[in-house]
Amino acid sequence: MPGGIMIIWSGWGILVLVFAVIGLFIGMPIGTAIAADENTAMAISIISAGLVMGLGSFLFARQMEKGTGRVFIDEQTGQRVVVGRSAGSLFFVPVRYWAYVGPVLAIVFAALLLMSPPTSVAEPAVVSTGAASAAPI
Repeated sequence: MPGGIMIIWSGWGILVLVFAVIGLFIGMPIGTAIAADENTAMAISIISAGLVMGLGSFLFARQMEKGTGRVFIDEQTGQRVVVGRSAGSLFFVPVRYWAYVGPVLAIVFAALLLMSPPTSVAEPAVVSTGAASAAPI
Protein backbone atom coordinates (compact mmCIF):
# COMPACT_ATOMS: atom_id res chain seq x y z
CA MET A 1 0.00 0.00 0.00
CA PRO A 2 1.82 3.12 -1.07
CA GLY A 3 1.53 5.90 1.45
CA GLY A 4 -0.61 3.93 3.91
CA ILE A 5 -0.22 1.86 7.03
CA MET A 6 -0.22 -1.86 6.53
CA ILE A 7 -1.95 -3.70 9.36
CA ILE A 8 -0.72 -7.24 9.83
CA TRP A 9 -2.72 -9.68 11.92
CA SER A 10 -3.41 -13.37 12.19
CA GLY A 11 -6.40 -15.15 13.64
CA TRP A 12 -8.45 -12.88 15.85
CA GLY A 13 -5.65 -10.32 16.29
CA ILE A 14 -7.63 -7.56 14.57
CA LEU A 15 -9.89 -7.48 17.64
CA VAL A 16 -7.10 -5.67 19.52
CA LEU A 17 -7.76 -2.63 17.31
CA VAL A 18 -11.50 -3.02 17.82
CA PHE A 19 -10.95 -2.96 21.60
CA ALA A 20 -8.83 0.21 21.22
CA VAL A 21 -11.53 1.98 19.18
CA ILE A 22 -14.19 1.01 21.74
CA GLY A 23 -11.91 2.40 24.45
CA LEU A 24 -11.58 5.69 22.57
CA PHE A 25 -15.35 5.98 22.22
CA ILE A 26 -15.71 5.35 25.94
CA GLY A 27 -12.84 7.68 26.90
CA MET A 28 -13.63 10.70 24.74
CA PRO A 29 -16.75 11.80 26.68
CA ILE A 30 -15.01 11.03 29.96
CA GLY A 31 -11.95 13.07 28.97
CA THR A 32 -13.97 16.09 27.89
CA ALA A 33 -16.06 15.92 31.08
CA ILE A 34 -13.03 15.77 33.37
CA ALA A 35 -10.59 18.19 31.72
CA ALA A 36 -11.08 21.56 30.08
CA ASP A 37 -7.71 21.44 28.30
CA GLU A 38 -7.85 19.62 24.95
CA ASN A 39 -4.49 17.87 25.46
CA THR A 40 -5.47 16.57 28.88
CA ALA A 41 -8.85 15.39 27.61
CA MET A 42 -7.19 13.56 24.73
CA ALA A 43 -4.60 12.03 27.08
CA ILE A 44 -7.42 10.68 29.26
CA SER A 45 -9.09 9.27 26.13
CA ILE A 46 -5.87 7.58 25.01
CA ILE A 47 -5.27 6.05 28.44
CA SER A 48 -8.83 4.72 28.58
CA ALA A 49 -8.38 3.24 25.09
CA GLY A 50 -5.21 1.50 26.24
CA LEU A 51 -6.87 0.15 29.36
CA VAL A 52 -9.92 -1.15 27.48
CA MET A 53 -7.64 -2.63 24.81
CA GLY A 54 -5.55 -4.35 27.48
CA LEU A 55 -8.53 -5.68 29.40
CA GLY A 56 -10.33 -6.83 26.25
CA SER A 57 -7.20 -8.52 24.90
CA PHE A 58 -6.55 -10.26 28.22
CA LEU A 59 -10.08 -11.58 28.59
CA PHE A 60 -10.37 -12.61 24.94
CA ALA A 61 -7.00 -14.42 24.87
CA ARG A 62 -7.77 -16.13 28.17
CA GLN A 63 -11.10 -17.38 26.82
CA MET A 64 -9.64 -18.52 23.47
CA GLU A 65 -6.58 -20.25 24.88
CA LYS A 66 -8.16 -22.12 27.75
CA GLY A 67 -8.38 -25.88 27.59
CA THR A 68 -5.85 -28.61 27.15
CA GLY A 69 -5.34 -28.48 23.40
CA ARG A 70 -4.63 -31.41 21.13
CA VAL A 71 -1.97 -33.98 21.90
CA PHE A 72 0.19 -35.34 19.11
CA ILE A 73 2.90 -37.99 19.36
CA ASP A 74 6.07 -37.50 17.34
CA GLU A 75 6.70 -40.78 15.47
CA GLN A 76 10.48 -40.42 15.42
CA THR A 77 11.07 -39.52 19.08
CA GLY A 78 7.88 -40.81 20.72
CA GLN A 79 7.45 -37.49 22.54
CA ARG A 80 4.05 -36.02 23.26
CA VAL A 81 3.46 -32.57 21.76
CA VAL A 82 0.54 -30.48 23.02
CA VAL A 83 -0.78 -27.91 20.55
CA GLY A 84 -3.14 -25.33 22.07
CA ARG A 85 -5.46 -22.84 20.46
CA SER A 86 -4.16 -19.39 19.71
CA ALA A 87 -6.06 -16.11 19.82
CA GLY A 88 -3.91 -14.75 16.98
CA SER A 89 -1.56 -11.79 16.75
CA LEU A 90 -1.37 -8.16 15.70
CA PHE A 91 1.89 -6.82 14.25
CA PHE A 92 3.47 -10.19 15.13
CA VAL A 93 2.66 -9.69 18.84
CA PRO A 94 0.31 -12.36 20.27
CA VAL A 95 -3.02 -11.07 21.55
CA ARG A 96 -2.25 -12.17 25.13
CA TYR A 97 0.75 -9.79 25.22
CA TRP A 98 -1.30 -6.82 24.00
CA ALA A 99 -2.90 -6.91 27.45
CA TYR A 100 0.39 -5.46 28.72
CA VAL A 101 1.72 -3.65 25.66
CA GLY A 102 -1.50 -1.67 25.04
CA PRO A 103 -1.74 0.14 28.38
CA VAL A 104 2.01 0.87 28.43
CA LEU A 105 1.89 2.35 24.91
CA ALA A 106 -1.19 4.40 25.84
CA ILE A 107 0.55 5.84 28.90
CA VAL A 108 3.63 6.71 26.81
CA PHE A 109 1.52 8.40 24.12
CA ALA A 110 -0.49 10.29 26.74
CA ALA A 111 2.69 11.47 28.48
CA LEU A 112 4.12 12.66 25.14
CA LEU A 113 0.87 14.48 24.45
CA LEU A 114 0.91 16.17 27.85
CA MET A 115 4.55 17.25 27.40
CA SER A 116 3.78 19.02 24.13
CA PRO A 117 2.79 22.68 24.30
CA PRO A 118 -0.93 23.40 24.43
CA THR A 119 -2.61 23.55 21.08
CA SER A 120 -4.62 26.70 20.79
CA VAL A 121 -5.45 28.45 17.60
CA ALA A 122 -4.74 32.13 18.06
CA GLU A 123 -6.75 34.50 15.97
CA PRO A 124 -4.68 37.01 14.02
CA ALA A 125 -4.49 40.37 15.69
CA VAL A 126 -6.38 43.16 13.97
CA VAL A 127 -4.57 46.48 14.08
CA SER A 128 -6.88 49.43 14.26
CA THR A 129 -5.68 52.93 13.42
CA GLY A 130 -8.69 54.61 14.93
CA ALA A 131 -9.75 56.29 11.70
CA ALA A 132 -11.99 54.71 9.15
CA SER A 133 -10.30 54.45 5.82
CA ALA A 134 -12.47 54.99 2.80
CA ALA A 135 -11.56 53.71 -0.58
CA PRO A 136 -11.75 56.26 -3.40
CA ILE A 137 -14.57 55.74 -5.83
